[in-house]
Amino acid sequence: MARPKPEDPEARAKILAAAERLFAEHGLTGVAIREIASEAGVNGAMIHYYFGNKDGLYDAVLENAASTVRSLIADATGSDASVKERLTSFVGAYAEYILSHPNLARILSREMLSGGQHFTKLIQKYAPANYGLLREAMSEGVRGGEMRKIDIDLAPVSLMGMILVFQFMRPFISFGLGNIQYDEHFIKRISNHTIDLFLNGASVAGEKTASSKKRRRADKRK
Repeated sequence: MARPKPEDPEARAKILAAAERLFAEHGLTGVAIREIASEAGVNGAMIHYYFGNKDGLYDAVLENAASTVRSLIADATGSDASVKERLTSFVGAYAEYILSHPNLARILSREMLSGGQHFTKLIQKYAPANYGLLREAMSEGVRGGEMRKIDIDLAPVSLMGMILVFQFMRPFISFGLGNIQYDEHFIKRISNHTIDLFLNGASVAGEKTASSKKRRRADKRK
């Protein structure tokens, strides 16, 4: 058998995709290297060559997801567009990625329930930068008058969480909305809903509307 080439992106992608599916279904300890190799249509030696061992492959699956999200945030926040346009771009790309990869949510759930040993390393590597980029964009929006004064420390977490909840609660949402499919149309609907709810709630106009309502209620009590 020819020695696997480290620069072969197709083989590596097949292994990661197969591992993502099987780890989501069975967990790290419930899957053997040979099963992943069979699912990916490769020789087991290729997995050892590229990733070292099963733990290395598992870490690579998590790393691949984290680095993808990092790129989505960097691409969206690094443009010259307005803050609202940048956040809209990020939400669209993030929703498309997260909601098209349901296995990632299952793996993440397993990680959190088991103590998050593997995920903790990625949090330390990616979370500060990812969080910082979103926080700075939102701070810029507040400073420039595009957004009202909000809790900048919590806002990035809220925005990402508004997308993630649709993945974690997918079975309940699909059932509650009549066995709805997470197709391109529905993912776009979630994206539009999220950006509307978040940005309009965080906009200066939203603050003025809230203040106006408070004044009207106060006037009625007089």
